Amino acid sequence: MRHDGLMSRPRRLKLPDEVAARLALAQGERPLAWAAGRDGEWYVGTDRAVHVFDEGAFRKVGWEHVERADWRSDTAQLAIVESADWGEPERRTEITLSDPGRLLELLRERVTKTIVCTVYAPVRKRVGLSVVGRRSPVGDGPVSWSYLLAEGLDPADPLVAEVAARAMQQAESELAGL
Repeated sequence: MRHDGLMSRPRRLKLPDEVAARLALAQGERPLAWAAGRDGEWYVGTDRAVHVFDEGAFRKVGWEHVERADWRSDTAQLAIVESADWGEPERRTEITLSDPGRLLELLRERVTKTIVCTVYAPVRKRVGLSVVGRRSPVGDGPVSWSYLLAEGLDPADPLVAEVAARAMQQAESELAGL
């Protein structure tokens, strides 16, 4: 409350200038949410990507390449998991945040918004895999495809690879029909 008795508007916090200056933003790209890590590093979500602090510099990860974000409130740990090529391990960036602020909400919103197609295919009874097609939330670029394998499935197993190939064909067919 201001001294004159009138309610003041809450100020929107601004991304610190020194952080903004270090980001390699594309023309028109806008920071939407950010959070500081406990060690003073910053993580910034824009309309097009999340910029993670990695080995002393920012690394830009397009939203369509973020598989998921896992938040553990008891440890204030945020994990940003990137999609990977078939058979390759996912890249996982672990962050301890002072306060996730709006960044966690933006991560969930943008990652969900990128999904244009999902196809589930059983491999063995209830154990299966999913093929997920993603596109940038700003609508540009091609569809990026990723596979989510249930625990215990080996991408080197010929049956798993065969099911994945059929699921990919189905996903591409469904996407073409949209």
